[in-house]
Amino acid sequence: MSGEGKGPPDPAQSACVLIGVRRYSRLEPLPAVANNCRALHSAFTDPRVWGLAEDERCRTVLDPRSPDELIEPVIRAAKLARDTLVVYYAGHGVIDPHDLTLHLTLPDSRPDGPHTAVPYEWLRRAIIEHSRARHRIVVLDCCFSGRAFGTGMSDAASLRTVASVEDTYLLTSAAENVRALSVPGERFTAFTGELVDVLTNGVPDGPELLSLDDVYRQVHDALLAKGRPEPQRQDRNQAGARPFVRNQARLPAPPQPPPSFWRRRRTGLVVAAGTALVLASALALRWGAGPDQQRAGACSPAATLLGYSDALDTTEHRGRDVEGLSALAPTEGDRALVLGDNTPALLYEVALGGPELEGLEIENVTTLVDEDGAPHQGEEFDGEGLVVEDETVLVASESDAGPSLTRFRLADGRAVASLPVPDNFRPNVNMESLTVTPDGGSLYLGLETPLPVDDTYRGQNMLRVQRYTGSRGGDYQLAGQFGYQSDSGLSLVELAALGDEEFLALERGFVAGVGNTVRVYHVSFAGLTDVSGIESLGDAPSDVFPVKTLLVDLGDCPAADAVAKQEQINPLLDNVESMALGREVVEGEHAGRHLLHLVSDNNGSPRQTTRFYTLAVRLP
Repeated sequence: MSGEGKGPPDPAQSACVLIGVRRYSRLEPLPAVANNCRALHSAFTDPRVWGLAEDERCRTVLDPRSPDELIEPVIRAAKLARDTLVVYYAGHGVIDPHDLTLHLTLPDSRPDGPHTAVPYEWLRRAIIEHSRARHRIVVLDCCFSGRAFGTGMSDAASLRTVASVEDTYLLTSAAENVRALSVPGERFTAFTGELVDVLTNGVPDGPELLSLDDVYRQVHDALLAKGRPEPQRQDRNQAGARPFVRNQARLPAPPQPPPSFWRRRRTGLVVAAGTALVLASALALRWGAGPDQQRAGACSPAATLLGYSDALDTTEHRGRDVEGLSALAPTEGDRALVLGDNTPALLYEVALGGPELEGLEIENVTTLVDEDGAPHQGEEFDGEGLVVEDETVLVASESDAGPSLTRFRLADGRAVASLPVPDNFRPNVNMESLTVTPDGGSLYLGLETPLPVDDTYRGQNMLRVQRYTGSRGGDYQLAGQFGYQSDSGLSLVELAALGDEEFLALERGFVAGVGNTVRVYHVSFAGLTDVSGIESLGDAPSDVFPVKTLLVDLGDCPAADAVAKQEQINPLLDNVESMALGREVVEGEHAGRHLLHLVSDNNGSPRQTTRFYTLAVRLP
């Protein structure tokens, strides 16, 4: 941001301080924070990006033990900078329950003790009182960082934000009431990872000099594409429009990239370089049907798409719209029962038409009724889970009238029994998955989203799966609960039992303007602790959740002629809610694999599609 605004900030007249807290005695450690600071230091000191002098004008402070150790480096940097001052903090953020202000934690801070952390106001005051820089940039990567804007507070209180000074830019990793995200196993925290990516990889087809607004937009789009917390910004005096760093995508590649530059290989829904332009390119490539693309083909080393069909989309059967298909269970041959999730409660008998789904059609439909013949749950039915027994079916409904697990006769659709629903599931109305083990000895009922007491952890839903023991067609009794942790931004929508404690798990998410994510994992509950006695999974150790192995991301499947009714990274994708394991393939190139059936629920919306899929999967 040099005088004429035609180049990056003058590195000889600017300064940066990067503060990170990674080690905590009473809070969850954040090892990725150290990588955040190192990567940002490498970017800001690299002459190709900005060119600050190492140590002298770009200082990293890890694990400050006291308010003075956090604030004093900021004061020194503020006094040093004449052109631009950048202050970055990453760590846990906590809220003072009395005045709802943001506090930045230290290694010995307590989650219930804001007095053990540093009020954000102190950081803001240090910048205002000591800075002689023309431009000030504050970046906060912590939970509830949006509270730095003063949102939701009185007008007087809101004047205390850093944005009350001239020419400032405040960038936060989350809104005022949202936790920031650090995914275990990922090198950086979610927000800073995208920031580093833009700084070091640049923006293809972007300007030679990236403004703060340019950077923000790329980070914002990449995070939304992954269903992660949405970053926020506040700009005063058009600071965001000024040039900030050189666009690495517009520079000639050096003979050898500096070791400090970390370039990530992205797959699935993650958008390369986090840019809206790359997203548009990805859409153009995936939506176009090239001559070498096939309707079916490999999706991953363990899964191949055999076919998909929209034959039941926007159709009628016996005068009723076919919509809201939310559960599927294969029967004999290439047939299946499919459950609708709306009223009246309908159970369709469907001919799948073979693995390629050629000739998919509805053959019959049964209306589910109570023992007295009245429509089951009246206008409140919301069926989401289906298990086929010998002469009966079990149906799970997440009705607003109360969740239920009911057995119906196939011959006439009449209810014959009810199974118990655990007490802690009753306030919840999102029972989404139901599966039975091959021997019929165990039944599993799973939640789509967390109970209110369980909440989320770093954007990941902390869920419960209820186990029942009994016999197929007979009584089942409650037999404990397992924990399940979904991917960030995704929910658990179906389970398919492979054995007593071994499953395929279907996770699904949606981001407006980007589309759906649909992933199938192999998981095992063997050896896990019963969590039914744990009041909140937020207090449970991490080892109560199963380890997951990705089997297939549906977005990686070929789909040359698929048509999406709303924006999707891959037009094959839609609101997939149903999954069931079918027969083993006994001959041909996929011999030894199993058929895996998926169905999308169109929710009766003109922007969604009822779509059937068949894959051949190699089970672990």
